[in-house]
Amino acid sequence: MRISLNGGGWQLKDYYGEDWRWRDAHKPASRDTRHWCAAFVPGSVHNDLWQAGEIPNPYFERNSLLLEWIPARTWLYKKSFVAGDELHGRRVQLCFEGLDYAAQFFLNGELLGEHTGMYTPAVFDVSDRLRPGEDNLIAVVVEPAPHEQPQVSRTSKVRTHKSRMTYWWDFCPRMIHVGIWDVVYLNVTGPARIEDVWVRPKLADDFRQADVVVSVELDATPGQTVEVETTLRLHDEIVAQQRARHDLPAGRSRLEMNLPVNQPRLWWPNGSGEATLYEAEVRVGTPDSEPGEVSDQRAVSFGFRRVELAANETEDTSARPYTLVVNGRKLYAKGWNWVPMDVMYGVPRPAKLERLLRLAQRAHVNLLRVWGGGLIETEAFYGWCDRLGILVWQEFIQSSSGIDNYPSESPEFIEMMVREAEQIIPRKRNHPSLALWCGGNELTAEGSRPLDDSHPVLAALKAVVMRLDPDRLWLPTSPSGRVFGNNLENIARDPTGLHDVHGPWEFQGVTGQYELYNQGTSLLHSEFGVEGITNLKTLNATIAPEHQQPVTLDNVYWHHLGAWWVHQPAWQAVFGDVDDVTTLARATQMMQAEGLRYALEADRRRKFHNSGTLPWQFNEPYPMAACTSSVDYYAHPKPAYYAVARAYEPVHVSAKFPTAAWQGREQFEADIWVNNSYLDDLTSCTLNTRIVGISGKVYADWHDMVACPANRAVWLSSVRYPLEQLPEAVFFLDTTLTQGDSIFSRNRYAFTKAANWSPLLAVTPTELAAQVDINGDDWHITLTNTGNTTALWVWLEDSRPVGGAGYVYLDDNHFCLFPGETRVIPAAWQGVPAVERGLSVSGWNTPLLPVPL
Repeated sequence: MRISLNGGGWQLKDYYGEDWRWRDAHKPASRDTRHWCAAFVPGSVHNDLWQAGEIPNPYFERNSLLLEWIPARTWLYKKSFVAGDELHGRRVQLCFEGLDYAAQFFLNGELLGEHTGMYTPAVFDVSDRLRPGEDNLIAVVVEPAPHEQPQVSRTSKVRTHKSRMTYWWDFCPRMIHVGIWDVVYLNVTGPARIEDVWVRPKLADDFRQADVVVSVELDATPGQTVEVETTLRLHDEIVAQQRARHDLPAGRSRLEMNLPVNQPRLWWPNGSGEATLYEAEVRVGTPDSEPGEVSDQRAVSFGFRRVELAANETEDTSARPYTLVVNGRKLYAKGWNWVPMDVMYGVPRPAKLERLLRLAQRAHVNLLRVWGGGLIETEAFYGWCDRLGILVWQEFIQSSSGIDNYPSESPEFIEMMVREAEQIIPRKRNHPSLALWCGGNELTAEGSRPLDDSHPVLAALKAVVMRLDPDRLWLPTSPSGRVFGNNLENIARDPTGLHDVHGPWEFQGVTGQYELYNQGTSLLHSEFGVEGITNLKTLNATIAPEHQQPVTLDNVYWHHLGAWWVHQPAWQAVFGDVDDVTTLARATQMMQAEGLRYALEADRRRKFHNSGTLPWQFNEPYPMAACTSSVDYYAHPKPAYYAVARAYEPVHVSAKFPTAAWQGREQFEADIWVNNSYLDDLTSCTLNTRIVGISGKVYADWHDMVACPANRAVWLSSVRYPLEQLPEAVFFLDTTLTQGDSIFSRNRYAFTKAANWSPLLAVTPTELAAQVDINGDDWHITLTNTGNTTALWVWLEDSRPVGGAGYVYLDDNHFCLFPGETRVIPAAWQGVPAVERGLSVSGWNTPLLPVPL
């Protein structure tokens, strides 16, 4: 059995150096009783101090600067617990699944051992050290955090396998994490203990049969004969079972069982089918055990799936394959980049984790790249990805540093990374969501050339992956080259060399954004973004309104919480002079949404020459005032989230055009494309394309009968219209793809006849009417534009302050509504008390008003 030592009942105190030892603070009889604070495990030292009132709110303004002393101290955790008499005579391990970063461990004042490394467990045999029926004292002395490199430094100096993000990154202030960040428990077994269960389903070529190889590592004290029962289940129904007797020597040994399964239900990524999970249970007993009595047992989830990479549709035979093939089916990678969901990543946030991953699922995401400056993600993260059908690209924690991006070749560093990998990989390899291991983020040699497997540490990590998890994919780094950056200069110099690329991370301008992505040649676009200010409620909770002006880097608050992303001169070129924060926030959020939308659409139009897009970044670990995240710290989507979700829809109609601001051009022109993710052709479809003024007047209207081939992107039509016949300063391209009464996709683009987007900020006001139909947790909000001008970027929002319990999920948001037009938006509430539920609606040119109940 497993006895949890999580939660409260822990105490915490800081010390200089080894003052704790002088005071016997780790011993039961210590008289060091002053100034301890309550602690929670798993957790974070920062969070415990905040909850105790010892430090100010870490998530407000520049308070993080006041906390930089914390990782420089030694921290002692302690907890007393009673060990039951039933533990007498049993094998008992004290297990710490994650300690950040180095610590000494004591039980009842006796040293159990030391451990270094946050992703590997510290496990101690305490069978003969526990005092059954009495109080037992655990003490953990956490050493000061190691010196490590922030974002701008040298990768060659890195000597730890610790999250670098909290040392300072462009989207996270410096709050170096320390503490017991994963679960703590007593593992109680009989004389034969299960150390590892590895489930390897081997599917036949036709996917109608599988042999499930279950490899079990056991530790026996002493040598003995055991009965091993292995059971495979689907929804509590036994699909295969095997019992066998084995003679175990003393110590560790490995057994292997092979269980055939007919007609397995496959695990599919999100959007391709059901993510079916099976369970494998291993029970170990002795021949004379009573019925139901075991020495140890373990159950793990697994799935039947095969993930491969196929060659892209390119003439460059030197390119790596980047096209996902899952269960024999080619898939376009609709990805996003994932970062730790909190700077205090040790604090469990199960509701927030579920929220974020459900948002990804609802946005049609089938792949998350776990960035190499963050975490080897938690079991809770992988469990949700397993259930939701989200593939995971997991990087080892190595990242670029700006000055140099080349990992150390020191034998000691390589040996440390190998030891880490040898423990990390077996703990993750049963997860069907885990698709790919990667050596790290943006590891390059001179000239920004991405590293390959010839670098010693990457070669060593690959060898461990191939030995311990040979069914997984591998990439040495991201991007994997041969050219690093996505820019016009590289496209002109080496158009076929942009295999897997990164960048850019900023909006390129009302013409430059479209010019770049129209000329794209990448095979995989694994990181790129657009900046924007955060949601207004989050901004007001992070920077006091009186400190928000001016929005420039001369303002210390904006500099602290957005130094890389407050681009006032560039924003001025896009929108003109904007004086107030509210308008600037809305404008940059629209810019971010439109920039990401077009980048994704352009890449998808080249399917499967380009095999996937992964915008930077999905979430953020800290409430930044401005950055590139699409979901804010409080798990509230920004407009960019909805833009990406629409761009990833299974059938998507999009437009290719040269600019968003048409000053100096005589003719509007656009090519209309469709992307079909389904396995069936769509025939007898109608494409309706219109040019509509801000007044709602239709200037041009085209209807075409089109077909959409299965799993392809194709051109449908071209539209042209003389701009001299369009007298309005703001106009739209409106596209709808239908089949009978079914709407497959609709898309709407806003344009100006000026040199930038400034006319969008001067549109005549209009009015919205809203009503809601409530059926339990499900709402349907009907919005109608009752005025004479298009309502720009209508925005529905939870009317509560940030940080409340539960969330609302909206099917769509941030859209333009023509005069007289009506949209019905489904909404679903989760975890919000009925009396607290409420929505507000607003737009660029409509007042904020509550949705009437």
